[in-house]
Amino acid sequence: MHLITRQGKPVTRIDLRQLPGTSALLRDYVHRFPALAPFYAQDPRSPDAFRVEAEVRSRRPYPRSDLVEILGQQNAAWGAPRAVQARLEELGQPGALAVVTGQQTGLFGGPMYTFYKALTTLALARRLRATLQRPVVPVFWMAAEDHDVAEADHVQLQDRSGVLLTLRFSDWESPPGFFPANLRLGPGMAATLEELRALLPPTEFVPWLTENLARAFSPGRTLADAFAHWMTTLLGEDGLVLVNPAEPRLKRLAAGILRQELAEAPRSAQRILEASEQLRAKGYPAQIEARPDGVNCFLLSEGRRALVREPGGFRLRDSGELIPAAELQRLAEEAPERFSPNVALRPVVQDALFPTIAYVAGPGELAYFAQLRPVYEQFGIPMPVILPRAFLTLAEPRFLQLLERFRLVLPDLTLEPEQLSSRVLHALLPPDLEATLAKAREEVSELFQRVGEAVAAVDPTLRATVGQTSGHIRGHLDQLERKTVQALKRREADTRQQVLRLCQALMPGGRPQERVFSALPYLAKYGPSLLETLRQAIDGPGWEHLLVSLGG
Repeated sequence: MHLITRQGKPVTRIDLRQLPGTSALLRDYVHRFPALAPFYAQDPRSPDAFRVEAEVRSRRPYPRSDLVEILGQQNAAWGAPRAVQARLEELGQPGALAVVTGQQTGLFGGPMYTFYKALTTLALARRLRATLQRPVVPVFWMAAEDHDVAEADHVQLQDRSGVLLTLRFSDWESPPGFFPANLRLGPGMAATLEELRALLPPTEFVPWLTENLARAFSPGRTLADAFAHWMTTLLGEDGLVLVNPAEPRLKRLAAGILRQELAEAPRSAQRILEASEQLRAKGYPAQIEARPDGVNCFLLSEGRRALVREPGGFRLRDSGELIPAAELQRLAEEAPERFSPNVALRPVVQDALFPTIAYVAGPGELAYFAQLRPVYEQFGIPMPVILPRAFLTLAEPRFLQLLERFRLVLPDLTLEPEQLSSRVLHALLPPDLEATLAKAREEVSELFQRVGEAVAAVDPTLRATVGQTSGHIRGHLDQLERKTVQALKRREADTRQQVLRLCQALMPGGRPQERVFSALPYLAKYGPSLLETLRQAIDGPGWEHLLVSLGG
């Protein structure tokens, strides 16, 4: 199915079932939701789902005034425009709702899908605002306490020749056990930005891009703050509200959830294990690997430290140190900022604070939410409607032309490039070329044999001339064959190179483009108009994969 955006850019919608590598759970969530209904709160395509969930949240208390104050200060520090403040003022109204997404904070914004999540959230908030006739605020929850720095400290992009490179930043000014909430940028950022500039295509938008990156990722800032500045630069005018949950005041608002988790542990972990078994029984893998003695929050002490529940208290998994239960409960009461919810408890904390009617999830998140319905029930928090984020591949005109020329579609690019090249060549090249040339030689020989006999009947001395003529023609055929073989070799080499570049651009390493590349080269090439193209292409959840045309 082909659509055209208001900018005239063609968008091709591709069924997710056609893309190898798409998880069975995601495919079934989109196309066979009843099979997964027991694991989620609502069918996201039910016409009444959002109205029902809106009424549920209307009857619940939320710390609205505290959120408006804290998030107002956070977003102002990140340079938020008036549009963000307007959304926060709406959040303070009794009937206001939130559409939330989240992602680990990463260098220069991380992979492209980070922006797709944010843009899906903005689009869904606009749609629900119109449908429900009440304020719906788009919220981006920054996973600033995620400890996986190896995923956050780099971006991947192609250089000007199409080679995939990793640009990594390592000049951190941070304490031991750091994570993005306290991961401070060192003075080496200037050199990293110069390295980036050398990799970007030389366009009129490069100064705009690098100057804004330099302002956002300035030395001395934490990675979380730098990420927030960058997202605000790009999407602040859309009204995207950013949240840094590492803020101690937010932790205090969620202290009741943390205390309940400690008091009841390992109950929530065991409920996740039960849900995991039910998922496996239906043929789906479990995304969250819970432990029967697990605690779904970390103690922050020189990093994030996992806890396990024992009869005598709580044991630190790394050191084996035992902490009496009363002591840890007292710490949670007096200093909740010393704790951090893990992947299982974080959504519950988030939805205890916000009137979250919908959560925009990536494929992995969609899977782990399938394990969390009993955890939401345990804490008495309504589970939001879960919707898949938009899935996109950006294609410049030259790559769209190659797809058309080679008669390929995006799912074909998940094949190995060599296998795909052979398939393309087999389709493009005449299969009977060698047989045709051999037959031509045979026909020439037969023809001149008859000619020789005919002219010899008139003048026997002409038989030699006929033989010479026949030899000349066979020589020309041999020469034509040699030139054809050379042309085929050049064409084969060119085709293989073009197929390789096509795969590198749209499906690098057989993986979705959005999970590998940074958006930076596209921003350098198309400037702010790229964001407008994406806004128009992403008009709601990711029920399909979008192949979006860029450029002329």
